[in-house]
Amino acid sequence: MIFKLIWTLSLIDSVFLNESPKISLKPQKLTQKAGQQTDFSCILQKGSLPVQFEWLKDGKPIQTTTNIEIDTSKKSSALILQSLTMSNGGNYTCRASNSFGFDQSTSHLVIEGSPQWLIKPMDMSVGPAERFKIQCSGIGYPLPSVSWKKQINSEWQDLFESSSVFTKVSPFEITGHQLVEEKDEGKYGCEVSNGINPSLWTEFKIKVSGK
Repeated sequence: MIFKLIWTLSLIDSVFLNESPKISLKPQKLTQKAGQQTDFSCILQKGSLPVQFEWLKDGKPIQTTTNIEIDTSKKSSALILQSLTMSNGGNYTCRASNSFGFDQSTSHLVIEGSPQWLIKPMDMSVGPAERFKIQCSGIGYPLPSVSWKKQINSEWQDLFESSSVFTKVSPFEITGHQLVEEKDEGKYGCEVSNGINPSLWTEFKIKVSGK
């Protein structure tokens, strides 16, 4: 009778221990400003020890650096991100595994920050009837917008109010054609902004060739 009781308790204990991990990850979604620090906590809710923890960003394993720290114990793991930049934005996954299975959870991190250049327009020379395009864009959150300007009498004016030869085809691209007049030449500019300073500004020249 005693042997049977011991065997039963041993069986229950074995069933309880032979358990795949179940984790919780906090926070599930987070928005932070560039330059700040943030951290994610991955807690083992249940599961047989030992458990191995792994962190991934956008599906790729995370390696510790001077700005990334991972602090792991038997039942938890913390991911600490210092001096956040726009490149830190993305999906962060905590994965816990043992001999009986695994569990994982993902959190989304959004970084608010001033724009950074993606495409800057360059000086160009175009023919009088040549159709051409100009691109100007940046990355950032909130999503940046682009304003196009033309310098007239030493003042910067809205491009589409001062010229009829340009057409906006997307938020970050314009096309031009039939630059035949001297006033079409000159200095142009674009500003990329999202409400967080500093905004981006660049200037470029357009010259009409073969007039």
